[in-house]
Amino acid sequence: MSRAPLALLLGLVSWTRSVAADETPPPCNTWEVEYTLAAQVELSDTLMGAGDGVHTIGPGTLVLHFDNVNGALGRNVKLTTYDMTDQFTVNAKFAGVGTNVTNDTHTKTTPNICGVAAQGTLEGRILRWSTLWNGVHTDGHVTCAGSMCGRFGGPPAGQSEVHTPAHPVVFKPFEYAPDLKTFHMDYSVTAKSTSPSQTSKITFNGRETRRSCIYVKPCP
Repeated sequence: MSRAPLALLLGLVSWTRSVAADETPPPCNTWEVEYTLAAQVELSDTLMGAGDGVHTIGPGTLVLHFDNVNGALGRNVKLTTYDMTDQFTVNAKFAGVGTNVTNDTHTKTTPNICGVAAQGTLEGRILRWSTLWNGVHTDGHVTCAGSMCGRFGGPPAGQSEVHTPAHPVVFKPFEYAPDLKTFHMDYSVTAKSTSPSQTSKITFNGRETRRSCIYVKPCP
């Protein structure tokens, strides 16, 4: 190799290093906080109350973005991730006949093009949602065993797929502890149907598991 190409190559390497050294990452503008959720689901309005009851579900995962204000959590909040494991068994009894329905599903939200599923405002220790939670949907399967399977709006016998269409949901405010590390949400209606007749409500407690200051590019 001649000296001219070698000099050109060395100059290119030097220029690349100079540009890389000048490119500093933008300062973080967002606190990304992840929580683990412990929840209970309440079923009501089922036929003759046969399937009514409260069931423990979870764990779930929730990720929120808070504005970074002088190194602290700001007022503006965005929900980016909600994922709840729904595993429980309903022991339904009607006219002395029992049927077991085992639920094995996941419930999630659907973010928009900016990666946001809901927005809210943190005021002191209360996080109130200013929008609905977008595109809440449930997917998985249920397993039914008993004489009521396939009757009175119950699922068919054996295992069957479950896919609840995405729909908006109104969630209650989050009530934080003084250290803003844990919170509680009262029962909120997540789904209501007439065929089969059933109302589903959920309540959960959140506990912070991770907090990172990151840069989020502005999204229109």
